[in-house]
Amino acid sequence: LKDLIKERGRLPASVVLPIAKQLCRALEVSHDEGVIHRDIKPQNMVVQSDGVLKVMDFGIARLATRPKESGHTEAGMVVGTPEYMAPEQLLGDELDARADLYSTGAVLYECLVGHVPITGDSPIVLISRVLEEVPPPPQQLVPDIPTALSDLVVWALHKDREKRPRSAAELHALLDGIVLS
Repeated sequence: LKDLIKERGRLPASVVLPIAKQLCRALEVSHDEGVIHRDIKPQNMVVQSDGVLKVMDFGIARLATRPKESGHTEAGMVVGTPEYMAPEQLLGDELDARADLYSTGAVLYECLVGHVPITGDSPIVLISRVLEEVPPPPQQLVPDIPTALSDLVVWALHKDREKRPRSAAELHALLDGIVLS
């Protein structure tokens, strides 16, 4: 997906919507199995020639509930790609499925606008901005993006996970209701 964005620039809503729905379905399956991906980004997605999306690289995924002595990454340890990471993930807080939904919002933003929602000249600046700044709505940058899709992306990117979609299924249902003209 990252190569597609680099090659074509921003993608039309008619291309992004099916990608978004498939990503939500993949996350729904993962989350239903108790697995949080923790590194949702375009580089970890393959769009096949028939339009089917494959989510790859579960290398830093972890179980949503796991024994304390399970090892691997612990609370307080930050892993992932900062441009796509939820604020709670950057802070090393305990994660749930909503961290992947924030990342989904960042991916959809990049697909629709042609760049990530927040950038920084250094990792510290980037992390600070992700924690503090609210990116402009996609529709503000690209007026032909449907309002419902732009609003959904903004919702997924909310800094407070309590104010994001509760599940990939909820996000998918709202995506399914978006009608493109």
